[in-house]
Amino acid sequence: MPKQIDVDRLFETTVTVFAERGYSACTTQEIARRSGVNEATLFRRYGGKAALLNRALTHALARSSFARLTVTDDVVADLVAMARAYAESVEQYGAAILSLLTDVSRHPELRDAMEALMPNMRSAAQVIKAHQEQGRISPGDPMHMVLTLIAPLMASGLWDRAGYAVTACDSDLDAAVAAFLNGHRGKGAAEEGHA
Repeated sequence: MPKQIDVDRLFETTVTVFAERGYSACTTQEIARRSGVNEATLFRRYGGKAALLNRALTHALARSSFARLTVTDDVVADLVAMARAYAESVEQYGAAILSLLTDVSRHPELRDAMEALMPNMRSAAQVIKAHQEQGRISPGDPMHMVLTLIAPLMASGLWDRAGYAVTACDSDLDAAVAAFLNGHRGKGAAEEGHA
C-alpha cells in the first residue's frame, strides 16, 4: 500500500523552499527531503517542479485571508478588511509571490503558476465592483482600483524585505483606505453618510 502524503505539509514546504531560493535553486530533491516525500513520488504525482509549484501556490493562496473577502454595506470596513487580509497574506506568502513575480520572465514554465494569484485578485475586484454598483466607490476598472489600494502595502513589503522596517500596522491600513477613498469615493457614499 502506498504511503500517504501530507499534502498540506508538502505544499507549504514547496512554497517555503521556493520563497527561500527562487525557481532556479529550488529543487524537487530539497522539497522531497524537507517534506519527507520520495522525489520520484513528486514527479509521478505532479510531473515536475513547475507543476508542483503551481499546485502548491494555488493551494496556499486559496487558504489565505485575502481569498476570503466579503461584501457588506460598510465600504470603509470592507476596504480595511481587504487591506488587512492582503497584509496578512503577504506576511505569510509574500516572499514566494515576490520570487514568482521576479522569476516568471526568466522561466516561462512559471506562467501557469501566475494563475494562482488571480482568484484572490478577482475576488478583491468583486468587492470593489459591488461598492461601485452601490455608488460608494467611483467608477473605474475594479482590478486597477484593487491595485491602487494595495500599492502602498506592496511598496512597504518591498522595503521590509530589503531590511528597512516599514511594516504596515492597523493605523497604516486605515490611512491607506482613507487615502484611497479620498480619491475614489463614489457620489452615493456621501449621501449615505460615509463622507
